[in-house]
Amino acid sequence: MSIEGTYRLVRCTVIYSDGITEHPYGEDAEGLLIYAPAGYFSGHLMRRGVRRFRTGARKAEAEETRAAFLGYLGYFGTYAVDAAAGTVTHTVLGSWHPNWVGTDQVRHYRRNGAQLVIETPAIRSGGRARFTRLTWRRVEAAAK
Repeated sequence: MSIEGTYRLVRCTVIYSDGITEHPYGEDAEGLLIYAPAGYFSGHLMRRGVRRFRTGARKAEAEETRAAFLGYLGYFGTYAVDAAAGTVTHTVLGSWHPNWVGTDQVRHYRRNGAQLVIETPAIRSGGRARFTRLTWRRVEAAAK
């Protein structure tokens, strides 16, 4: 089953090995994920309600910049699916986080009808393991 299509975020959850869960972009996070037929992808997540910059311009105070950076995740590039392994590899061409540019980000996936679940590999941090689960719902054409 192909993952090609456009998806809206349902939920972003960080799951720790001790059973604790977090929603780093809030319970009502917004997101869009696009897997194009030509082999390109674009993925974005954001926390709702991040305050606008006081100046209205691109320049912001340090605390505004921090809130904007920590309240957003976005990257784009090419993708390759390994259906047998249940993985999709995102080759990052551009990212909000400069360290991701030029890297391959391997994600586990499963699809159930219109739902697509993407999970990061587990990483150890602070003495416990964690992974992120992103649940997406495929959408049809946007309202005009």
